[in-house]
Amino acid sequence: MNMKKTLLSAAIVSALGISASASADTITGSWTGWFTMIQANGAVTANSDYTTCSANGSTGTNSMFNAGTCVRTAVSGTLGFDTATGAGTGTVNAFSFFAKGNALATTITFQAIGDGVGGPGTLVLGNMGFNWNNNNGIPVSIVLDAQGFFAMAAGGLTASQTVTGAFGVLPASDNTVVGGNTFPMGAAVMATTIHNTTDIGTVVLGTNPSGTLPLVTDTVVDSTTGETGLGGSPMPTGPFAGFNANFDIMSMHVDSCTETGDNPGPNPTAGCAVAAVPVPAAVWLFGSGLVGLAGIARRKKRNS
Repeated sequence: MNMKKTLLSAAIVSALGISASASADTITGSWTGWFTMIQANGAVTANSDYTTCSANGSTGTNSMFNAGTCVRTAVSGTLGFDTATGAGTGTVNAFSFFAKGNALATTITFQAIGDGVGGPGTLVLGNMGFNWNNNNGIPVSIVLDAQGFFAMAAGGLTASQTVTGAFGVLPASDNTVVGGNTFPMGAAVMATTIHNTTDIGTVVLGTNPSGTLPLVTDTVVDSTTGETGLGGSPMPTGPFAGFNANFDIMSMHVDSCTETGDNPGPNPTAGCAVAAVPVPAAVWLFGSGLVGLAGIARRKKRNS
């Protein structure tokens, strides 16, 4: 690891108040969670393809089942994350949606963005594409709060360990209201937030990534709860343009946790003990060239 990268990693760790060695971790695993489709006014588009569903075996007003459909859809997939770069990839297993065949995820990428405005934090920007009902590459952007994941990883992870939302935050769609009933989820490993992303130019089917920094404050008032801000970032195009796709990871099983770098452990494939550190937005911006664009925008604003 070169000196520049070592100093940068040390600065990031210091800013987050987490101690770590110069090595890095590559974490892979499988996850389970919920998919919630939220309309532009906050109403939930329930999945009519399923007639039995519940959250943690709950019943009554806590059930995910309402009026013959599932308010949320159980989903699962895989996740890989590199703590040195703050980058990751993922998959979502195919799931049926509105009797139009399976929804199939294409490329899924993640990038830790700190607090989203250049400081330390636990936000992660995800971009993906979906194929559904002959619409290929429906672009989806989502901003997740991965506090639960990073908090668990800070204590060291080992293969076969299960990461839960015990130290996480509530998803933005927690306690959504459908048919007069409230549907809670509880804290998530990675929870969808109300942050929206900025579209990358003209977004069409097949565009990935579709959303980027800066983050946009969601000011829509949820018609079901009266709260400001809807979970997810509105899809810019496709059959559900303006709708918000929420993916909340509730549990993750660690398949491998490999320590690499200057001081890997005696058995790197067995596990790792280095804190997982999200990369502040400023670091990612320099890598993507968006810092220059932001500077140009600021100069234009001053001169106008």
